[in-house]
Amino acid sequence: MASTQGLSGNMEEVTLSSAIISKVLVGLIIVYLVSYPIYALYFHPLSSYPGGILERLSRIPYWIACLKGNQANWMLSQHRRYGATVRFAPNDISYTEAQAWRDINLVPKNKKENGKEIRFHAPSANGTPNLITEPSPVRHAIVRRVFSPAFSEKALKKQEPLFQHYANLMVSRGRQKSIVNMTELLNWTTFDIMAEFAFGESLGLLENGAYSDWVATVFNTLIVLPAIQMIEFYPFSRNLFRLLEPKSVAKMRLDHFNHTVTRVDKRLKNKSHKPDLWNLVEESGVLTTGEIYTNAELFMTAGTETTASLLTGTLYYLFKNPNKMKTLTDEIRGRFTSNKDITFEALCQLDYLNACLREGLRVYPSIPSAIPREIPEGGNIIMGKWLPAGTRVSVHQTATYRSPTNFRDLVYSN
Repeated sequence: MASTQGLSGNMEEVTLSSAIISKVLVGLIIVYLVSYPIYALYFHPLSSYPGGILERLSRIPYWIACLKGNQANWMLSQHRRYGATVRFAPNDISYTEAQAWRDINLVPKNKKENGKEIRFHAPSANGTPNLITEPSPVRHAIVRRVFSPAFSEKALKKQEPLFQHYANLMVSRGRQKSIVNMTELLNWTTFDIMAEFAFGESLGLLENGAYSDWVATVFNTLIVLPAIQMIEFYPFSRNLFRLLEPKSVAKMRLDHFNHTVTRVDKRLKNKSHKPDLWNLVEESGVLTTGEIYTNAELFMTAGTETTASLLTGTLYYLFKNPNKMKTLTDEIRGRFTSNKDITFEALCQLDYLNACLREGLRVYPSIPSAIPREIPEGGNIIMGKWLPAGTRVSVHQTATYRSPTNFRDLVYSN
């Protein structure tokens, strides 16, 4: 009987303790829900920066815009409403001024470099950083010096026959149909050119008139990139995804990377004397094998779809303005009588063509968003104001290029 009463008493104590714990937890949650908005809006180090109430409280509005594929226009609307400097998330500031670009991305004397925010980039299959994701400023500078000669004006002139060949092939392919999908045609061309440059051989997209499975995977990855960025941003979701990632998805990523490895290995074994990317790299002997693979994969994305998107957007606006298209057509046809006459040097002398391309870069930038940096320990000064460590800062491309403060007589600003 005594033991029964003791057990009953213990149960009552446990129940009472559970009730107290529950009340404490509920109380803490209420305190947090009340105090956090007050802190974020009025006492946070970034509280003086303009932005929407929801945006300053949570990153959710930003993620929603990203997942809808509307991030560029969403950020444009934020800047139009709040000005050249916007706090679009609790710890994120976006700018549209040239000085901000210099403050964020350049490293003057007596100033710490703002670190790369690598959580916005999907990790490579072999775990080795590429030029964009390399966190070490020293290593990044070394790798960049290795690749820079391959993209110099001198190197591009050596590649001129390659560009001429694929330009002629693109025109020939386009003439085979009465209705041409220019987006496909331009992507086939840029991928074939970059593959020749990075792998030593074409992907055959223009000849076959279709995307290969490998290229199709690139586009599928770009479609889900916002979701990948959101998952990678939070440690919990990142680790959970690694744990629950479907085997088919993991296999697809690995197969895609191995395709790059196979093509690069084949090119490196082939002692070609063509003035391509790897002849310049092989002479240096600085890159690791992993860096060779990850940067080859990077170039096959950064130097292909981006260029094709720019040209697609430029053509779109030209077709919307037939008088501008006629002016451009007259300039080109008035200058050249044969395909052989079309060289880099001659094209640089076409003022209207270059003006159209520059305007295309403004209204339809290849990367319409931003690549954020993170303020280092000790803080940094951006646009004359000190920012604490951990703040993410960026210059948003679309918002910057469509700002009337930066460009006058804006015709295409929507």
